[in-house]
Amino acid sequence: MEAIKTCFKKYATFNGCAGRPEFWYWVLFTWILSMIAYTIDTAISGSTDPLNRTLLISNIIMFLTVVPTMAVSVRRLHDAGHSGWWFLLTFTVIGALLLLYWYVCPSKKQSAC
Repeated sequence: MEAIKTCFKKYATFNGCAGRPEFWYWVLFTWILSMIAYTIDTAISGSTDPLNRTLLISNIIMFLTVVPTMAVSVRRLHDAGHSGWWFLLTFTVIGALLLLYWYVCPSKKQSAC
């Protein structure tokens, strides 16, 4: 719960560091929240057909969590000893695999964090 509070407190803070627990608890939280929103959207639309389903709740959840997700990801990269600009690799397939590797790496001992 503390990691989720921290991510909301540092909503758009891209400097500093985020340890592995903070990052991964945030990822788990957003994944569970997304699944709940998707289930609600399916219940509201009454259809399991993806083309006939409105994703209003899911879009609201995504809108509210996209900035803190980017921020905690950049802070995690800082903690792993990398520049936050590497986050842009998210938009490539191979880069996303490299980022996943860096996200699971242990923290580097840095005085900048």
